[in-house]
Amino acid sequence: MKSYCEKCGNELKEGSKFCVKCGNPTSTKKEQNISPDSIETELIQADETIMEFCTNCGEEMTPEADFCIKCGVSKNKIHKYCIHCGSTVTAEQDFCIKCGTKISSNFSIGNIKISDGTQEQVDKFAKTTVGRAYINYWLKWNNYTEKATRPDFWYALLVCAIVYFVLFIITAILSVIPLVGTFVSIIFVVFILINLAPVIALYIRRSNDAGLNWKWFILATVLSANLFLAILPSKE
Repeated sequence: MKSYCEKCGNELKEGSKFCVKCGNPTSTKKEQNISPDSIETELIQADETIMEFCTNCGEEMTPEADFCIKCGVSKNKIHKYCIHCGSTVTAEQDFCIKCGTKISSNFSIGNIKISDGTQEQVDKFAKTTVGRAYINYWLKWNNYTEKATRPDFWYALLVCAIVYFVLFIITAILSVIPLVGTFVSIIFVVFILINLAPVIALYIRRSNDAGLNWKWFILATVLSANLFLAILPSKE
């Protein structure tokens, strides 16, 4: 009998503990009963040194290592094995079916994927607080249910301001060239319009984090009080 993920509806493989598409746990309440023996085993494992696995050959690695000592491939550059548990994964999997770890954080737009070198730079940027805030700004462009803390909000807007400033300077410099100036100006305007959706979603998530209804964002916009909304502390 086929089974499907309760969260995304993806068909589950037999024996899967996690959905390969969304990472949602698939175990039932009956399977989640914890025995004293399993608790003792987990406590023993917690005392051991945490190891990772090479995603290219499956060799054990320390978390501090950036390259595998067996095959020499950079960590997370190729995704044949789960970095957390070492299980074999396929190109179709977004999450490991054994431990639920996200297989790849590769940035893509539709079917267009960036090169490995650019991906490494994106990964480094994504590990920083500023990078994580700005990447989430785009990835959650239509997410109105989650929350955005003040750092998430302000760092995302900071990068947006820097990007706007750079594009404005480029547009101003190239504006003296008739056709090129017009083309760059159109791109600048289109980029501003594209940012409307993610910035609105960001403000609404900031409202959620402050414990306010999303309608407060509309009121704050009408009253030009978005700055006040943005500085409110997070509400537990």
